[in-house]
Amino acid sequence: MTLRNGFPAVSDAADQFDIRAALRATTAQDANGNIKTGVSITAKSLTGLVTAGNGMNSDIAAFDAVTNRYGPVWLSNDGTISVKHAAAPSANSRIDLICIKQNETASPASDPTDGPEAIIVTGTPAVDPVTPATPEGALALARVTIPSTATSMTSTGVIYEQMYPFTASAGADLLFRSETEKDAWTPWEGQKCRLLDGNEYQAKSGVWVSLTHTDVTTLISGNYGTVKGYRSGPMVTLRIDWKSSASGSWNTGNFGTLPESWRPPMDLNFSFGGRDGANQKIINVNANGTMTYANQGGTQGTNAFGMTVSYAL
Repeated sequence: MTLRNGFPAVSDAADQFDIRAALRATTAQDANGNIKTGVSITAKSLTGLVTAGNGMNSDIAAFDAVTNRYGPVWLSNDGTISVKHAAAPSANSRIDLICIKQNETASPASDPTDGPEAIIVTGTPAVDPVTPATPEGALALARVTIPSTATSMTSTGVIYEQMYPFTASAGADLLFRSETEKDAWTPWEGQKCRLLDGNEYQAKSGVWVSLTHTDVTTLISGNYGTVKGYRSGPMVTLRIDWKSSASGSWNTGNFGTLPESWRPPMDLNFSFGGRDGANQKIINVNANGTMTYANQGGTQGTNAFGMTVSYAL
């Protein structure tokens, strides 16, 4: 590794790879240094860039994007462009993938031409079609399901699904389409993000922790009780309903395991008095998510016990 030529600089010595290396400083990265490719957030990109055009064409609206070809490459589309699909399959249906790409002939790339391109990767017809692979260096914008009955892209059964990710500047909050896309990202400590549904998260110890108020959710339901949770930012409140008439061991037992994003940063224990005022009940909420209980004295009764505990994530 070496210190690269600066950009811009009086020497004008920076080549395309020096410039791409410099652009990394402007682009969001994950904990492993991978850049956040995708489309810049605008009113249009939030509603959908790829739509049905005339005949068998799909229209791609204006956008700014970051792709990755041995470093960030910025692409801009300043107006609507159209790409043409092949005719509908004779039977079943297929999925076409609409992408953008910066073609390059120079090594280490080996494209046949230079320059930007909007391309369609035509899928294979099947009863249950699959999405074609994204070409190396390309950014997938949308996938389109085309049934055999389609005569145009507005025909019944043609389904558009926007799939482009969103890019961001270095240090900015990230935007993800879904929980699946969010969980595929490896965040650095303290990185923040939100989903299209408005839910906000922050990375803590490698886990996305919700910063959004949640509805009351049943987290555990088992032989020994039910645990319901409510979260407001980093604060978690658990309502624990302990079945004293549960079968099995009464003195010690395991309620179950909390979902990862609800777990405390360290092992916690909470205690309260029994129904007769003498017996102490202990609830352990552990950093690995397990919830256990212990009954200090007394015997199994027929009543249920309930307690509420709170902690910060």
